[in-house]
Amino acid sequence: MQSEGRTIEMTGRFYQGDMYWSFDQQGQQMEMYHIGNSTYTVAGEQCLRGSMQRGMDRGEVDPGRFSDQPQRNPDITPVGRDTIDGEEVLVYEISQAGSQEPVTYYILAESGYPRRIEAESMQWDFHSWGSVDPIQKPEGDCQSMPGGGMTAKGGT
Repeated sequence: MQSEGRTIEMTGRFYQGDMYWSFDQQGQQMEMYHIGNSTYTVAGEQCLRGSMQRGMDRGEVDPGRFSDQPQRNPDITPVGRDTIDGEEVLVYEISQAGSQEPVTYYILAESGYPRRIEAESMQWDFHSWGSVDPIQKPEGDCQSMPGGGMTAKGGT
């Protein structure tokens, strides 16, 4: 993703509603874990633990919500076909409210799962659908986060 003239590269995985993210923030490696209603943030040797003040919408990160049943959205049709790393994809361009630039979705033709999502300032690449390991909390002692938690929607 690009933000304020900087490029931020993140890797992560989703497993049954749990999430893990790893990224570099101002030269320091950061890891974020969202497991059930608990969150863990690891930076260097420090680990902070909190709970989410609102429950995470597990449906938003559940791979099962992506469907190969196009009849669910009959008004959305592909604008073309392409290949990414040898995989055939259907290309969709969808306008987002409040943005002049469309978001381009590359959907795997065989399974219906997203392969890539692109917009002007970001690119998300997806792979390994259904074959990732469960998310485990970080090793070591995690200190409780001051204030007790964070908000699940809208950032940390």
